[in-house]
This record gives sequence, C-alpha cells and structure tokens, in this order.
Amino acid sequence: MRSRAILEDTAEVIETTVPRVQRMKTLTGRERERVIEKLEEASRNFRELAASVQNDNEELAEFFFKKAKELKNMSVDREIEREGKGKYLKLVDRILIYSRSARYDFQPEAMKELKGVYRRYLFGMTLFFVLSGLYLNRFIAITALILAIPIILSMLALQRRGHLGLLLAYSAIPIPLITGAMAIQYSLAALRDPAKIQEIASAIHKSTTFVHGYLLVLAILGATEIYLLVSAMIGLYKHRHAFL
Repeated sequence: MRSRAILEDTAEVIETTVPRVQRMKTLTGRERERVIEKLEEASRNFRELAASVQNDNEELAEFFFKKAKELKNMSVDREIEREGKGKYLKLVDRILIYSRSARYDFQPEAMKELKGVYRRYLFGMTLFFVLSGLYLNRFIAITALILAIPIILSMLALQRRGHLGLLLAYSAIPIPLITGAMAIQYSLAALRDPAKIQEIASAIHKSTTFVHGYLLVLAILGATEIYLLVSAMIGLYKHRHAFL
C-alpha cells in the first residue's frame, strides 16, 4: 500500500526534527523537553500505524507528511521568531493529535469499535428522553427539554469525530444517569408499597395491574439507560484520541 510508505516517511521526518529541536535556543529547557517527548510519541505512533495499515488512504497520509515537513522546516530559531512560539507549539500538538487519531482512518476495526460506542451513547440518550416522558415528574421533563439541544449537538459532533462532541457528551451524561437512578429508586420503592401503587393508579386513572407494569418498565428503562451511558462513557474515554 502506498499509504504505508508515506506514513513511514512521515515518522522519519518527525524523527529527524528532534535534533533540530535540541539545538533551538528560542524554547526554554522545559519546552524543548516537552516538544521532544511529543515528537517521539508522534513518530512512534506513525511508525506503528504504518506496520498495521489496512485502509489505503493515500490522500490523508500525504496530508500528515506535509504537516511533518512543515513542522521540520519551522523547527529553527529564526522561523519561530518570525512565526511565533505559540504557533509552533500548537503545530507540535496538532502533529501529536494526528498521530493518535490516524488509526481510526487506516484501521477498520478501530472505527468499528468507535461506532459501537457511538451507538450506545445514541441509544442511551434516546432512552433518557423516553424515560423523561414516562417518568411523572415535571422537573425531569423540563430538564430533558433543556438538554435536548446540547445532546443533539454532541451526537452530530461525535459522528464527525469532533472534540467538541466529546466535551458535550461528558457534560450531558451525568443528568441522564441521575434520572435513570431516580427512576429505578422510585419504581422499586413504589412496587413495595401497595398504598403508593393505589395512589398512582388513581392519579393516572389506570388499574393497579397497569401501574405494576408501568413501574417495571420504568425500572428496566432506567437500568438499561444507565448501562448504555456508563458503557458509552468508558468507551468514549478509551477512544478519546479519535476526536480532533
């Protein structure tokens, strides 16, 4: 595959950038150490990826190679003085991010795992909205409406592997988890209390048999929602480097 050779070249360009960084006077000692650490990791990531490429994505590999060349050309004092230290350090960070996320573009199994995490997040949040409609609590319903926009935005951004989607997902997950736990606690407590079941039946004008079924469904939905969202949260952290 052509991509394999380009990724190897990219790793080599980054490796040959390290001696330049070691000679630079513009960066402080600590900054040089951090840059070298990041470049060594990026080079190692690209070399490991080159050995396990499955999807031939020559255009993307060429993009990485050009960015590596750009970084190497900029890794001299006069260029940093002209372009600015901040711009240079950001480019180093981008190269590292590219090296970490690239496997999702060249390895189908990695992308398959990521899509599985996305589906768990999607189904978990869908259950949150269903639960909010079934759970007879006005506060929960209003909260679900407020969260609707950030949750939808997170779903769209996650699908595009945007880092904003990851941040939105982590900020949105806690309230659905609390809602699921509340639904389970409420259902189990009510199922143990015949008076509460009768009270609910009177309030919604249904039979006690219907209320029993309703409470069981509520508990099952809450437990399933918690499982899906906790699993998604763990998966998103595991695959956090996929997001740019």
